[in-house]
Amino acid sequence: MPETARLILVLGMHRSGTSAWARALRVLGVDLGARLLPPLSCNPKGFFEDEDIYACNRQLLRQLGQNWSHWPPPPAVEQRRLAGGEAGAAALALLRDKCAGGAPHGLKDPRLSLLMPFWRPVLAAAALRPHCLICLRHPESVAASLARRDNLDAEQSHALWVAHTLGAITGSAGLPRMLVDYESLLRDPQAALERLSRFLRLPVDAAERAVFCNDFLDADLCHHTPTALPADPDAPTDQAPWGALALRICTALRPDPARPAPLDDMESSACTRAVGGWLAAMRQLPPPPLRAPGPEAQP
Repeated sequence: MPETARLILVLGMHRSGTSAWARALRVLGVDLGARLLPPLSCNPKGFFEDEDIYACNRQLLRQLGQNWSHWPPPPAVEQRRLAGGEAGAAALALLRDKCAGGAPHGLKDPRLSLLMPFWRPVLAAAALRPHCLICLRHPESVAASLARRDNLDAEQSHALWVAHTLGAITGSAGLPRMLVDYESLLRDPQAALERLSRFLRLPVDAAERAVFCNDFLDADLCHHTPTALPADPDAPTDQAPWGALALRICTALRPDPARPAPLDDMESSACTRAVGGWLAAMRQLPPPPLRAPGPEAQP
């Protein structure tokens, strides 16, 4: 029988609508915490990220010699080693504190997508089985947003999109999870909220829904209109290697008004095989060109 959500993790690449989806959780009565990161000019409506979880994830990446834009992504074996030591004990205490209230709790930080090998044993120690939202947005839109905010090279953004998306998928294996699409949320928020409600088994608050749809969401949240996804995930493309892989993954996973996503069942053997192929392709590609993020990026 499907479980009612008590903890929800919002996963996915930076600039992929994770903030909007986290805000959407409030429509279902989910508590995002009392200590949220303040808005910035690059995200004026807010990040909806817990300051303490954000600080914990930044510290974990520093201990691994990385930040969110580093390449390659942090090794799983090193993350599990940290989870078995003082860092894991501190994260466990933090997680228990955050989830101590009666309401369902939501945690959003794109860094979670890279750090699930650390967090999975911590979640198990806390006897928590979270529901996971895996946020998708067209990689061209993400790259355009990161170029504007951070002056990142498109291939770097595409590689990070691949790493965060596959990290979210592999890191959430065995947990209740659902793919959610940013453009679909903007296009039909009512339908997106109903689908979210069914997945989490939490009721929609009508007053909160009106605030979210009428006041929070607006056209200014989406600055870039991407090209349409190809009908065939394996169709030839003139994209550079990382852009081509990101487009291939997005085409296979992301729902489109004109067609269902080929791999909308994430637990299917077809999806498992596809993810294995994408991981193999990721390991074979050369490192992307790297630029340091701009001043408004959150390292």
